[in-house]
Amino acid sequence: MFALIRTYEGLSVENRDEATRKANEGLRTILKQSPGFVSYELLKHDGSDGKVASISIFDSRAEAQASNEVAQKWVRENLPFMAMPQETAGELVAH
Repeated sequence: MFALIRTYEGLSVENRDEATRKANEGLRTILKQSPGFVSYELLKHDGSDGKVASISIFDSRAEAQASNEVAQKWVRENLPFMAMPQETAGELVAH
């Protein structure tokens, strides 16, 4: 399995709440239909009102990378106030 973690920083509380609501309602539904989908989670960082991360898990690197393009396009179209995220990706070695 392969994981992608996208961390978005510098969000106002209102923008963070809107982004998490829309991603949970919209992006999650789209990603669930993607080949190799395992899970999609959202994380509100402790101690930081302006930071949120998404964690996407797929069966393979190729499927995860394809989903990343879908997610980036969705964010640009639905959450234009979001800056480019810091991305981390890698194979899950324990789960």
